[in-house]
Amino acid sequence: MPEPIAIDDIMTDINSQWNASNVTKPSLTTVNGANQPFRFDLNVGDHLIGRTGNPAVQEMPIGNRKYGNRLYSIEIELYTLTSRQRLFDLMREVRRIAHARMHSLTNFQRQQFMAFNEEVGEQANIWTGTLEIQLENNGILLET
Repeated sequence: MPEPIAIDDIMTDINSQWNASNVTKPSLTTVNGANQPFRFDLNVGDHLIGRTGNPAVQEMPIGNRKYGNRLYSIEIELYTLTSRQRLFDLMREVRRIAHARMHSLTNFQRQQFMAFNEEVGEQANIWTGTLEIQLENNGILLET
């Protein structure tokens, strides 16, 4: 079985589960490289940028080291021009999806909302924040 790509699973799930009656759906982009540049227009609408966290995969052997637990880190950056309240509404909708679909991803046993950090920058009237989501596979065979 191939190794699952955590960021692709999360962004696909967010895209398919977004409830536009709670908050208008933003544009979603997956960044595949740490220094990959991205460009978007906030005048068109809000934006969510998904990227692999640090560390991308953490493995903790258990017992005789034949089995172990794997943790996958995801970071989602939220951008809006509307308001600070809109930033928190976007965060709340992603958190709702993570909680409602905690055990619903095919390639992972559990997804967990970990943290949200609002970022205050030098630019006026642009609200940004970063969400952290963790995916888990516990008690899995580590040998290939």
